[in-house]
Amino acid sequence: MDTAHVFGEVVLMKVTSKELFISRMRKACEVARMKGAVFNEPVAFAQAALESSWGMSELAQEACNLFGIKATPSWNGPVITLPTREYVAGKWIVVPANWRKYPSWNECIVDYSRILHACPWYRDALENIDDPDAFLKGLLPTMREPGWATDPLYEFKIKRIAKEIEELGGPKWKKS
Repeated sequence: MDTAHVFGEVVLMKVTSKELFISRMRKACEVARMKGAVFNEPVAFAQAALESSWGMSELAQEACNLFGIKATPSWNGPVITLPTREYVAGKWIVVPANWRKYPSWNECIVDYSRILHACPWYRDALENIDDPDAFLKGLLPTMREPGWATDPLYEFKIKRIAKEIEELGGPKWKKS
């Protein structure tokens, strides 16, 4: 239970883990933006919710890794090894992976923004920073470039979660 103050009275409120995720994500995005991160907020919220099971996955809990960001050879920070599901050659496989470990959600969001800006295949996303549909399209794999995820239903899942986030008071999925 969480509390709210109504006319000076403390009122108990039932808050779901999804509502707590949205509240915590909102604060983390605000801090990340103050640190210079640039991203589309509705897409980032939905990606983080999907990739981290609303902040409840082992990767999110143990490593503050909201986006399933793997530890590439260029990563100099701490690492956690956990299994992952990847869609390869038309089927799902489970393989071990090294993941980046962050001290906080906002540091994960800052790194997410850095990755988007460092990888040329995300330029289409960044050129459409104020349009969630176009931004998300720019994150998807193409025949020539890799994308954020291997799941062929990733776009559909992100949009479905974004709608739920919006209904729970999170950012609205609209072109600004």
